[in-house]
Amino acid sequence: MAGDERDDADDGSEEDAGKDPEPTAEESSGNSDEGDRQKPAAWGRPLVRLDESWTKFEAWLCVVVLILEIVSLSAWVVLKGMSSPPGSGSNAGVVFRAIFAALFLGLGAYYVLKKQGVMAQRIGAIAGIFIGIYTAKYWSNVGVDYASNLLNWYQQASFLTLLGGLRGVGTRLTLMLALLGGSLATAAGKHITIDLVTRFISPKARVPVVLIGWVGAAMVCLSASWGFFDHIAIENFGARADAKPGEKVEAVYDEIGEHFFIARKQIKLDLKSTPHIVFKNEPYSGWFTGAEWNQWLDDEDFAERYGKEKIDGLKVEPDELRSPILVVPGKGEPRGELIHAANLVFPLGLLIIALRFLLRSLLVVSRHVGIDSESEDDHFDSSSEGNGGDDDDDDDDDDREPDSAKKKDVKDKSDPEPKDKKQPDETDEKEADDDKKTDDKADDEKADDKKADDEKADDKKADDEKADDEKADDKKADDKKADDKKADDEKADDEKADDKKADDKKADDEKADDKKADDEKADDKKADDKKADDKKAEKE
Repeated sequence: MAGDERDDADDGSEEDAGKDPEPTAEESSGNSDEGDRQKPAAWGRPLVRLDESWTKFEAWLCVVVLILEIVSLSAWVVLKGMSSPPGSGSNAGVVFRAIFAALFLGLGAYYVLKKQGVMAQRIGAIAGIFIGIYTAKYWSNVGVDYASNLLNWYQQASFLTLLGGLRGVGTRLTLMLALLGGSLATAAGKHITIDLVTRFISPKARVPVVLIGWVGAAMVCLSASWGFFDHIAIENFGARADAKPGEKVEAVYDEIGEHFFIARKQIKLDLKSTPHIVFKNEPYSGWFTGAEWNQWLDDEDFAERYGKEKIDGLKVEPDELRSPILVVPGKGEPRGELIHAANLVFPLGLLIIALRFLLRSLLVVSRHVGIDSESEDDHFDSSSEGNGGDDDDDDDDDDREPDSAKKKDVKDKSDPEPKDKKQPDETDEKEADDDKKTDDKADDEKADDKKADDEKADDKKADDEKADDEKADDKKADDKKADDKKADDEKADDEKADDKKADDKKADDEKADDKKADDEKADDKKADDKKADDKKAEKE
């Protein structure tokens, strides 16, 4: 019974009152770890801030790259699907339209039937999906010309042409995303490792072994980075194989400047092309005249960069039509020009990963992180360390009590003083049972009250949602009335304008008839006068 257990606890507390409790294994290990752990060095705090800022920047860059990749691949799929006519031997257009229509109609029916209940929503959504799939073949020609024109512009005569089109952009963004992920994994200590050796050595010897491995990995990444850069400089940027490293870097730098100049001018030309191709749906190769091309060459600083004679050689006849893509003297159209610069992402990513290995090694040496990614040392807060590593904090560490002492104080305060022993009787047991029943009854009443309050809250929420839906319906009805009134007013204005045009045309016709009658009268009068003159001449 409860009384016996309480008496046993009192007996135990009286017997052990004069003895100190022995620390547990966890308390003992905690004390030893705290004694062995050394404070992080002060010189490593700037490196911690650098690592945090670097990681934050790369995380945001990953988000941007991922969004761009999703947009580019989605645009490629949409335009390819919309530009495929039914008779082209490919059913991609019909399949894409079926998927699009099924999603649109299914989701639309689901939200429109929201007030009709769950079953009505399900039936409406399923019906919308089947209708969208079935009707896809009836509008398979809609938007084919527009999508084809837009896709051809992106692929053949825009800034994306410099990167190999939409697919080329997706490929380069995928590579960039992989390298950013490798850098973030290295910064967090979660890169791929082979810990076969470190499992069989002591913890003290494990740190230098891991550091040697990280520094070795950094050296490998640096060597690979320079190897790829050297190959790209020779193959893509025209550097000599026997040139010095500085000369290769200079050759790459000069060529990248030329690439950025071309990209900047092509982007300006794309902004000029957008209204004609995107909004007016003009053929991408049929709106840019030779006169506009010649004027654009004169307005930009091409003559200063390439010479006036070379730029004059690029000009065409004023009435000739051409694609809105840049032409570089001596090179022609720069298709895939930026692919060479995009290839530098790989050596640059390896260089960043090498620097990440070195930075993490310094953080381990300064004791701001541990060699294990799951260790508590990886979660140190630099702001909470205060002036870690300074001599002023040594006294505070000496006065700090171990965890076992704190636990002992808490236990002594929480244990009540031993009370006088007394034997329980039947009356006490009965009173305890009555108190328990009373408490259970009170708990049941509280639960019922809480349930009733919850039901009231749910009813109130449902009423509020219903009122909001009614307001939304009223607003939609008012908007529809306003739109109908606006349409009627516009129709009345159009009818008035048509009546005015008809009246003006009638008046013009009447004037023309009057003028014609006057001309006929004048002609008749002239004829009569001529006859009279002839008759007079005959008499004479």
